[in-house]
Amino acid sequence: MAKACEPSPGILVLAGSLRAAGARVSVFDANLEVQEALFAPGRLGHEAAVLAQSGAPAARVTSARRAALGTTRAVECLRDVRTYRDLGAYRAAVNRLEEACRVLSRAGSSRLSLSDLTVEGLSPLSSSDLGAVARDPSALPFADELAALVPRILEGAPRLIGVSAVYLSQALPAFALAGLLRRAGYGGRLVLGGGVVSSWAPRLGPQSVLFEAWDALVAGPGEEALGALLGHGDPRDASGVLAPALGVWNAPATGGRAPVWFEPDPKGLPWDRYLSPGPVLPLATSRGCYWGRCAFCPEATEGRQGFQTMRAGALRDAVLRARDTHGFRWVHLTDDAVPPGTLRTLARGLQGEGVRWYGFARLEAALLDPAFSEELAAGGCAMLQLGVETASQRLLDGLGKGTRIADVGAMLRNVARAGIRTYVYLLFGIPTETAEEARTTGDWAVRHADAVTFLNLALLNLPRGSELERDPARYGLTELHASSGSRDLSLYRSYASEGGGSRRDLRRVLAAVRARPEIRRILARTPPGFTSNHAAFAPLDG
Repeated sequence: MAKACEPSPGILVLAGSLRAAGARVSVFDANLEVQEALFAPGRLGHEAAVLAQSGAPAARVTSARRAALGTTRAVECLRDVRTYRDLGAYRAAVNRLEEACRVLSRAGSSRLSLSDLTVEGLSPLSSSDLGAVARDPSALPFADELAALVPRILEGAPRLIGVSAVYLSQALPAFALAGLLRRAGYGGRLVLGGGVVSSWAPRLGPQSVLFEAWDALVAGPGEEALGALLGHGDPRDASGVLAPALGVWNAPATGGRAPVWFEPDPKGLPWDRYLSPGPVLPLATSRGCYWGRCAFCPEATEGRQGFQTMRAGALRDAVLRARDTHGFRWVHLTDDAVPPGTLRTLARGLQGEGVRWYGFARLEAALLDPAFSEELAAGGCAMLQLGVETASQRLLDGLGKGTRIADVGAMLRNVARAGIRTYVYLLFGIPTETAEEARTTGDWAVRHADAVTFLNLALLNLPRGSELERDPARYGLTELHASSGSRDLSLYRSYASEGGGSRRDLRRVLAAVRARPEIRRILARTPPGFTSNHAAFAPLDG
């Protein structure tokens, strides 16, 4: 399960790359298809009947019946632009889908939400659990809905099926799908890629049980790898191809710039069925991160792909072409951070074209000029997602953020005054952060509440592969704890640091920050269920 607001951007560029090379390509959004099946009145009505027959509490039976009667209307509302002008209608639609998720969760050994799936007794961080689901897909709740898609996926007898797992919540279903395809007699190549695989790659070896389900894994960009696996090149020369059965083990090139494709190809996806007020085009204007120095980010390590960016003219042309052929009026920029020059070029190219856009940006000096934000707003910028992280300059310097906290307030005010929504990210639990520094960050958020549309408050998780893990002593880390053997694919490490508050103390500080009236008002504006994916166009309560 992932938010069904738009497809994964990787699907669009991989399809474009392969079609340009002469391949015949079909695209399929299994995430959207399964959610539609789960939210169908018949599916929810069945759960209501089962609950009634089992003597379940009346409240649960009523909830299931209410979900069966109202979920179809809720889905229709979230596809209707008028819903995004009415806060009450919007929240009612989301609440009805969340109620359906609760009904489905109670029906199986899982916890289901609009953005996540966790399964009791199975972990996407365990190689053995992933392998077990591939061997017995029925171990996964909702496997029947996934199995129903298999005949459609196999239409046209594909030579290769590539599955993209972007989020951990998609890992177990991806392995279940691989098992279902093999049970259906599929004999072509099965390939798994996506961000999850790129994160796992440093801890994989040729003997991994994962290769019982897949002929190849692809870590990093998939354009060259998929082309080679289809015969347009030699897999032995393609970066990121991990395929022991083919005698290929190519770890992603350190700091390399593998061939990538930028222009999305929207053909073949059901754009009118996503849960958004119209089709949203996910588009990366770059690969890698142009800053690449943040110690807590895996993108800053040497092994990640080097920064590459789309030509300015090609970017504007791609957006307008997608608008004219498929009716896109919203663009979600999926870059790690969109460079200031790209922001300005995009705004100038789209001024007056009726396209709105949003995405992550760094707090660069350009934002100190009010005219820059005004230009972005005039060119369609609806929201910027901005990682402030902390109000402690000491910690910002230590993390390599390259931000002066003294300037950030003015930057946010310029953006907000231009009419651009701000989605601000704050981190607590940074190595060596004291409880007093954490409280200072909370105070900073209160002082700048008038320039913050949305807030994301989180405790730092230490990512594997980040500079914090590579050089712990430099960042005051005194302990790094490895995952247990059953979680051999864990993406994070637990830690302790010199002079820092305990995680328990920092959780208390974070709870106190959340409880402050100014912060509560901002958090209450966050779109329920869909958070940042709807934040650029969700209705606000003022």
